[in-house]
Amino acid sequence: MINTLLPFEVFTTHHLRPRQEKLVVTRADRARRRVLELNALPAAEEYARLAGLPVAALDATVFARHPLAVRLGESHYVRSIQRVNDDGSLSFYCAVENGIVLTAMQPAPLLEDLEAVFAGLTERLGEPALIIGCDCFLRRLELEALGQVGAASGLLGRSRVIGFNTYGEQHHGMHINQTFTGVAIGSRSR
Repeated sequence: MINTLLPFEVFTTHHLRPRQEKLVVTRADRARRRVLELNALPAAEEYARLAGLPVAALDATVFARHPLAVRLGESHYVRSIQRVNDDGSLSFYCAVENGIVLTAMQPAPLLEDLEAVFAGLTERLGEPALIIGCDCFLRRLELEALGQVGAASGLLGRSRVIGFNTYGEQHHGMHINQTFTGVAIGSRSR
């Protein structure tokens, strides 16, 4: 009997690398996903200091280019900021709690990261028949800011990706942010 099942892989990637700086959530409103203090200072002020910008400059594009992440084991999981509130707190797209330590992250080249992911998938699965992808809208904002939307669209098309931009992704039961997450279906039988 010939096994004709196509191989597949569930994957996630982000193009972010940890920096040395850490921020401790010293006061949070867990129910509303708001951080009021980072390092015992007003959250927006401390984040702006870390980003090297005035509080007034903080917007979705800045949040996309200067993300924060929580480290679990050897992996970092982005905790994306949604907005600055009038009281100087920061609203997040995901859960935040008192005492969590957030690591400042810096973006590596997004398109190079995607090319490496697709090359790895091709090596393991054969040329993809299809990739179903969920790409965080914050990555889209970054691509827009860098003028790389066209190049990204071309890469996704050549890699047989279908999907959409999302507001939070799921990977193995965990809510994550600022990732490209999906299922790749290979073309060669096992």
